[in-house]
Amino acid sequence: MSELPLRFKFRWVDENGNETGFFSKKKGSFDGQELVLDDIELQAGNIISMEVYEERLAVAFLAGDMADTAVFRIYKFPAADLKRAVDVARSATWAEMTHEKMIEEGRGGSFRTEICRECTATLDVSDMPETPQVYCHFCDSLTTTGQGGLPNEHEFGLCEECQMYSKPKRFTIFYFYFLVVFWGFSSRVTYRCPACMRPEAWKMLFGNLLFLLGIPVAIVQLFRCYGGKITGNVVAELDAANLRARKGDMLGALQGYQKVLEQVPFSAGVKYNLALALAEQNEIERSAETLELVFKDCVNYAPAYSRLSACYEHLGEQEKLRELRRIWGDDQEESPVPPDGGDGANRLPGTLDEDDAWA
Repeated sequence: MSELPLRFKFRWVDENGNETGFFSKKKGSFDGQELVLDDIELQAGNIISMEVYEERLAVAFLAGDMADTAVFRIYKFPAADLKRAVDVARSATWAEMTHEKMIEEGRGGSFRTEICRECTATLDVSDMPETPQVYCHFCDSLTTTGQGGLPNEHEFGLCEECQMYSKPKRFTIFYFYFLVVFWGFSSRVTYRCPACMRPEAWKMLFGNLLFLLGIPVAIVQLFRCYGGKITGNVVAELDAANLRARKGDMLGALQGYQKVLEQVPFSAGVKYNLALALAEQNEIERSAETLELVFKDCVNYAPAYSRLSACYEHLGEQEKLRELRRIWGDDQEESPVPPDGGDGANRLPGTLDEDDAWA
């Protein structure tokens, strides 16, 4: 990580995703405790979430008793590095605040944290039992603390399209159009698993046949998604199993997942996929049982929390639901929203479409 303080230049991004003030850039910095954006000063502990897409960042923060947001495009410094530095600082601050509160309540001995292997954020897992895996909602990584995890775990996460645990890749959806006197293009970037990339890549190829200029992009994406099958390691069946599960072939999906789990004893993500597939088949009780196995592998796997809560509510398992909420510190009736959403999407939404036309 770069030495503090971090200094950079930026431009604000409006609600339409457009940068403002093209003739001048504003100054920003982060000293490990305070993020300064021109005349805005934000304490790390008051930053609720920070999402990054390429060099754009969206920050949600507390200003007094109110929540506010800011979106900006960063220059002269990698946006991902700034996010990581802020996440490390704010996570440590939150953990210390929790520790102090638990000491006041006479529960200081129950305080426990883990350090994310990928981004080094401090993860508060107080009152939660120790498990072989830990989930970081700051970088959306699922890592194994000892032996028995997937190789290159940091490359895996939830697909933005199907929401299944896989190996999503950057995928560009591009269309070029020419209408007599107007021409332009439409472009959008997502992160998808190979199974979700393929139908969109074929659609893009045929959609660009008329005007030709979009075909090279479509061909590249087709090559990436068909050449991007997970091969050469213990998750060779994961992509195919996910596809079978989405098609309702539960026997085929189960066989594929079993092949992975035989070699990888700890994989909350793979078991999470099976739970999703069972829920799609209205096998709510079996889905709940599988989600319980997810938490035995990774006690703080946030994507599984709301789904298991919904299963317990559907099954009328009120005692299990109360215990689950107690462990997660959720005293509300509705499911909690962990910082950064906890949904495997630390990317800036709503600013990725570009539609430009020139006369």
